[in-house]
Amino acid sequence: MSDVRRVGAAKLLRVHLTQNLSFSQHIDAVVTVCNQRLYLLAQLKRQGLDLSALDSVFNVIIANKILYALPVYYGYLTQGHKEMLQRIFKRANRRGFAVREYDLEALAENAQYDLFHNSCSTDHCLNHLYTANRKPAGSMQLRHRGHNFALPTIHLEFNKRHSSLVYCLMCVTCLF
Repeated sequence: MSDVRRVGAAKLLRVHLTQNLSFSQHIDAVVTVCNQRLYLLAQLKRQGLDLSALDSVFNVIIANKILYALPVYYGYLTQGHKEMLQRIFKRANRRGFAVREYDLEALAENAQYDLFHNSCSTDHCLNHLYTANRKPAGSMQLRHRGHNFALPTIHLEFNKRHSSLVYCLMCVTCLF
């Protein structure tokens, strides 16, 4: 396989991924596209489109662009990248393109919860990665976690930082 070459960054299912697992290139691309689309919304508003229609268009062309694969990359974002994405929501609300103000932190938390909740289903493609926690007879009852899965034991620091990314990338592939 002499014709295969190593690259520093790749785009996998519309998510830019670099060799050091940084999503800065992805965030820069998302922010650029969203700013262009905010200009489009400004033109639509100038043409007389009402608020409910602007909100619908905003959700379709901007909010979904940010929310796509959010559980995959949100935990790896710097505070600056999070602020860049939040500014898009604030700008849209200030210009009257969105009915409500969006909170990126809450959106990310909901997306991660929904992903986990959906993957707990036995017919989900990630369900086989979970190990059911079998409690021995006579064991102590600890606080309720919301699931009955055993948490994996990770011994290497590299795996602690990057194992969730591998599972989340698998989740993105399951969306299609």
